[in-house]
This record gives sequence, C-alpha cells and structure tokens, in this order.
Amino acid sequence: MKLRSFAVRAFGAAAVATAAVTGFATTASAAPAPGITTSPFGPIMPTLGQNDFCNGIIDTAVETDPARPGVATVALTPRGMHGIGPGWAANPTCRVKVTLRWNLDAFGLPTGQVKEIDLLAGEAPGQTVRTDIHTGSGPAAATIGATWFSPWFNELRPQISWPVQTYFLVP
Repeated sequence: MKLRSFAVRAFGAAAVATAAVTGFATTASAAPAPGITTSPFGPIMPTLGQNDFCNGIIDTAVETDPARPGVATVALTPRGMHGIGPGWAANPTCRVKVTLRWNLDAFGLPTGQVKEIDLLAGEAPGQTVRTDIHTGSGPAAATIGATWFSPWFNELRPQISWPVQTYFLVP
C-alpha cells in the first residue's frame, strides 16, 4: 500500500509542477526580436544641410516588428549639427530633407516608392524621427540620403549627404 500511495503522490506532484511550469511559461512573453538589417557601408549618414553649410552626422536604422507584417520603420537620429556664417549665428538650426527610396528596380533605378522626411537639428543631439514604410513581406532594400534635388526633380536644394544603402527582412 505504501508504494501505491507514494506513486499517487509523486504523480500528483509531477502534475502540479508541470501545470505550474507550463502556466508560467505561457503567460510570460518577451518582446519580439527585431528583424535582420544590414548596411554594407555603415548606418551613419554624413550630411551638409541647408543653413550656411551646416554639417553633421545622422544615424539611420530600420526596425521591423513581427506583429506588423509588411511594414518597416525607418529611424533617423541627428547627432548634432554645426555651421559657420551669419545665418548659422542667427539661427543655429540645420534643415535637411531626407529622401527614402525603397522597392527599387532590379538595376537600382528610382522606380520604387519615395518618401521625404523634413529633419531639423541643432547643435545638441536631436530627437529620433521615425516613419513607416510599407515594403511588403520578405527581403527589402532602401536608400536613405539627402540629395541636392527633389525626388520629382522640381526643386534644387543646397544640401548633400553620403547615402546609406540598407537591406532588411520584413516579416
């Protein structure tokens, strides 16, 4: 009889332990891991802006979330801009129109989708500006840069940057 009661108690304890572990494991959930992104030449964008040759570096990042399939978020963070001249002394704010291009043609022609972000930065590191791009699920590529012409070739801008090419996997 002792062996039978021992077996019943052991089975009951194992059932309670299994239920507790399973219950704790399924109720706790961590944040989903970010998707894979890579920038062959680095994620920083050296930039000359539109106010008296203001210059500085803008950090770029592409974030993906498994809870939002087909959508990627582009984040731009200015590290701080510096300038010379009377225009900078009067207004120490550097304006940069950043152009995002994604879903490019096979030859890299700008036939895909385009979005512009107006970025204002001072001498101190600035706030991160985020925007969503709808790429669709799967591998994607984007080019981030400040060009001296608008994407629609209707405006000339006194700015330039080294573009950032990034590749990422969108859930």
